[in-house]
Amino acid sequence: MILFLLVLLLPSQLALHLWPSWSLVNGLRVDYLSPTLYFTDILILAMVLISRQRIKIPFWAIIFVVLNILISQSPFIALYKWLRVLEYFWIFKYLTFEIDWKLKIVNWSLSASVIWTSLLAWLQFFKQGSLGGLLYWLGERRFDITTPGIAKIAIDGRLTLRPYATLPHPNALAGFLLVSGLIVIYLITSPHPSPESGEGARGRGLACIAIVLAALTIPLTFSRTAILFEAALLVTWLLFKIKSLKLKISLAISSTLLLFFSSTLIPGNPSSLSERLFLIGKSITLIKNHPVLGVGLGNFIPSPYHLFAMPYSLSSQPVHNIYLLLASELGLPALLVIGYWIIENYLLAKRDQWIEIENRKLKIPLLVILITGAADHYWVTLHQNTLLLTILMSLIYIQSKNLSTKH
Repeated sequence: MILFLLVLLLPSQLALHLWPSWSLVNGLRVDYLSPTLYFTDILILAMVLISRQRIKIPFWAIIFVVLNILISQSPFIALYKWLRVLEYFWIFKYLTFEIDWKLKIVNWSLSASVIWTSLLAWLQFFKQGSLGGLLYWLGERRFDITTPGIAKIAIDGRLTLRPYATLPHPNALAGFLLVSGLIVIYLITSPHPSPESGEGARGRGLACIAIVLAALTIPLTFSRTAILFEAALLVTWLLFKIKSLKLKISLAISSTLLLFFSSTLIPGNPSSLSERLFLIGKSITLIKNHPVLGVGLGNFIPSPYHLFAMPYSLSSQPVHNIYLLLASELGLPALLVIGYWIIENYLLAKRDQWIEIENRKLKIPLLVILITGAADHYWVTLHQNTLLLTILMSLIYIQSKNLSTKH
C-alpha cells in the first residue's frame, strides 16, 4: 500500500521547505538549495521503518563522499544532497528485493499517476493557471500567466502558459510523461519476470489510457526535446510494423524531413540559447578549476559567484546538462566511473537473445534520459524525476537478474 501511494504521488510537490542561510543566493531563496521534506519522503521513511531491507555502502564510496563534502563551497548543501542520494539508493535496493509482487503495484500506480498528471496539465492549459482548491494537497502550486518567472510560450503573437501539473517545470513534466509511458508499455507487454505485472483487462486498460494520455499531453508542454523524441519513437515503431521496404524508406525520409523542419516551428525562448551557453562556459571553468573532486554535490549554484559576474536571471540555475553538472560537482573521475557503470551494466551487458529483447524495452527510456539529460538537468536535480529514474534503473536491474536466473 505504501509503495502504491509512493508511485501514485511521485509527481507531487507537496512538501515543507526550510530556508537556512546557506539556501539563499544574494538574499533570495533558491529552491534547488532548500532542504525539503516531501510527502513522498515520509512514505519512504515509513517503508524504511517497516522493511527488513538494509544497505551496505562500500568504504571507498564513504571516503569519496566525505572528501566531496569537506571541499565544497557549502558543506551543508553537499551533506543534504548526499542524504538524498542515500535515499534513492535505498529505494533502488528495496525495489530490487523480492520484486515480483511489486511490479503489479508499480504498473497500476504509475498508470494512475500518469493519468491524473496528464488531466491536470490539460485543465491548467485551458484555464491558463492553476486550479487550486484540494489540488494544493497534491502539490499544485498557485500560478497564472502573470506570475513572475512562469514558463510561457508565444503562439501567434500571444503569450500562452505552459502547463506544469504538479511538477516544478513543464520540461520536467514532459520528461516524466515520456519515460513513465515507456515504462508502462514495458510492464504490460513483457511476460517477465512476473505475468502479474500486466495482469487483467482492467490493468491493461488503465495502462493503455495512461499511454494515450501521456502521448497527447507531451506536445502540450512545448518541450522541444521531449516532443521530438516522442515523434522519433512513433516513427521507429511504424518502421518496425511496416513490411514493405519502399514504404519504410519513404516513411524514413519524409519523417526525417518533417521532424527537422517542424523542430524550427516549435516556439522557444529567444534568450534560452545564450543563457545555456553561459552556464556551459561556467561549468567548464569549474571543471578546470576542480577536476578531481568537483565543487561539491549540489554546489554548482553557490560556487561560481567568486569566479563570474553572473546575470541576475542565471543566479539560481544549474547548467542544463547532467554530464557537465556531475563533472562540475563530483569531478571528472566520478563522472567516468558513473558512465562506465551505466554502459557496462545497463547498455552493453552481454546476455542471451531473449533477455536482450526484453531489456531493449527498458533501454529505450534509459536512452531517453541519457539523451534528454544533455539538454536539461531535471533528471538529477528534481526529486520527482530522480525518483522515476531510480524506479527505471531498478526495473532494468531486476529484469536482467531474473531473466538470467530463468534462462
